[in-house]
Amino acid sequence: MNKTINDVIDFATNKVEVELSTVPQERVVAGVASDAKTKITMETYNHYTDPTEHFFAGIWHSSVGAKTVNYTEEEVCVILEGRVRLTDINGNAKEFGAGSIFALPAGFKGTWETVEAIKKVYVIWNN
Repeated sequence: MNKTINDVIDFATNKVEVELSTVPQERVVAGVASDAKTKITMETYNHYTDPTEHFFAGIWHSSVGAKTVNYTEEEVCVILEGRVRLTDINGNAKEFGAGSIFALPAGFKGTWETVEAIKKVYVIWNN
């Protein structure tokens, strides 16, 4: 089936409901940018899900804090605002700020630390 311009999803005009959530306390990392009493709040605006429900794209916001991650999906991130630090299970860390673009492969384990409140575009493939 051929798609037309009417099938293109414009994030600026596509109205979606926000999904509000918090990181489960057992995943919050103490002594980094947060502590065990800090709630990390997130807003997800999922603008697109393909018919197979394996491919997703949208905008994500997060408050400051650190959480453990175990990626089972492939993700490309475009940081629009804020700053994050990713640390792998071996302790190697890298920071990304506004304008950064990076890919997180399935199998990445470590810590996602939102150093400054973040806004990012995400594109996820979940097999």
